[in-house]
Amino acid sequence: MQFNINIRALATEAFGYSPLMRFELPPDPKPEEVSSDLYGTPLAPEIEGTNLLGLPVFTRVEFPATSFRDKVVLDDPIVEVGRDKLIIATDIQGRDGTVKEYISNGDYAVTIKGILASDPKDGRYSRRYPTREVQNLQALIDAAEALPVTGRLFRILGIRNLVIKGHTWPALPGFTNLQAYELRCLSDEPIELSTGPSVERLAARRVTLNTAS
Repeated sequence: MQFNINIRALATEAFGYSPLMRFELPPDPKPEEVSSDLYGTPLAPEIEGTNLLGLPVFTRVEFPATSFRDKVVLDDPIVEVGRDKLIIATDIQGRDGTVKEYISNGDYAVTIKGILASDPKDGRYSRRYPTREVQNLQALIDAAEALPVTGRLFRILGIRNLVIKGHTWPALPGFTNLQAYELRCLSDEPIELSTGPSVERLAARRVTLNTAS
């Protein structure tokens, strides 16, 4: 099986520029090895479901349904994740450089980009603007709370909740049944408060003082 791969086109799509090619591919590349199980049966590709057209989906982001909104599933979005450490740099007189004090790991900055499409199996609605899909996603954006989220990359990085900080609806000239979206999010972890022995002793001491007075 042979594959024709345009490296310049892929680089342009991924990074926004076309690199200067300074190498050539081998004339007869070796075929890609197919992974198989213990019995030699080829394994299926790692897909996370199928889209509206029945095609395999390799990346899927899901926001579970709640009592206030419907479940939102984003198929094949572009997910970008970054994280900065919280570090305090202090200048010292007579010393080159700064003294760094590590505080903690910051929040993950998550950007989710993709395209919403109307259901092609829904008759004439398939050629219309995806109003219902946009409304469901907008309801998710308007939620004033941290949103539970699932996805392959999120599971790997331990991201369980997202707070949508901002969003954009980019235009797609020439398409009537598609709507692009961009979500800018921050990761969020619930705060767990516990009453340890020191808190219990402090509460008992306050009760004793109030009784004595």
